Amino acid sequence: MNDGLLMIERMVIESLSKKEKNIQEIEIDTNLSHGLLLNILPNLLMRNMIRYRSGIYSIDKDHCFEWLSEVNKKENVKEEAREIFSSLVNQYFKKETQFSSQNGPQLKIQKVWLTREEELILKSHMATLEGFFNGVKEARKYHPQREKTCEQRVVVWGLSHYSDLIEGVLQAV
Repeated sequence: MNDGLLMIERMVIESLSKKEKNIQEIEIDTNLSHGLLLNILPNLLMRNMIRYRSGIYSIDKDHCFEWLSEVNKKENVKEEAREIFSSLVNQYFKKETQFSSQNGPQLKIQKVWLTREEELILKSHMATLEGFFNGVKEARKYHPQREKTCEQRVVVWGLSHYSDLIEGVLQAV
């Protein structure tokens, strides 16, 4: 992923997009180890994504338009999505999970034949879910919460024909 971001790099960028921070504040907000941050931050500095002044890291606003469109290109976001899915599946199937079923990763996959009406109902539920998330994001703009970047939830949902998924797998081979 040359021009894209790793999931951990995006997390640091998202953390700094809320406000500038020192390394300890980034560590608390992201729950990433100090050592890992010491490896990630210089890379983001070299790529002109962040700045460092007097112990404080911030988004490099002078250069962000140069790299923002690049990291958000379809191929780069596609690679990040693969990383997210892979991590979610690995966490879900981890044998010795430290999570309880309520707080740990949840992964639900259903194969079901739907009538036209049932598919319309499903799409309606998906639209409602999308509206819910958009409403939450909008509410955070006006009523921000003291939340850590690492405590965000990642929710994945989608819909496809089984045959289209199989065709996609065969094309990847």
